[in-house]
Amino acid sequence: MILICPTLKNGNILPERYTCRGEGFSPPLEIKDVPKDAKSLVLIMFDPDAPLKTFIHWILYDIPASTGKIRENEQRFKKGRNSLFKKEYFPPCPPCGVHRYVFEVYAIDKFLNLKEGASIRKIKKEMRGHVIERTELVTRFGKR
Repeated sequence: MILICPTLKNGNILPERYTCRGEGFSPPLEIKDVPKDAKSLVLIMFDPDAPLKTFIHWILYDIPASTGKIRENEQRFKKGRNSLFKKEYFPPCPPCGVHRYVFEVYAIDKFLNLKEGASIRKIKKEMRGHVIERTELVTRFGKR
């Protein structure tokens, strides 16, 4: 499985449009070569370089496995809670330095069927034993 962001141009620097310096939209993503036996996908975006603990920026789940593209500012799928307990994309805005932003996509053999707004903990618990394949895309962003 392959995950790409078609708007990444300068290496793996996340364009400002998708950060607190721009519009703060979630970026478009393309998912290719999804395993045939996958039923759904889960997307988790996080900042492993956050000062206190890993910061969850965005979660989408129960994405049909046939979905090849996640659109910019995507609203079609169930949203999990980010680290601010909100069901939305929280744009990168590191307090200092350059941070990594990891987009993970999991292909799983079922739909989670959790209510919208599930926590990362509940989502990962429901995924346990059902992950067929995982891929990631690492981007970077830092304030100037």
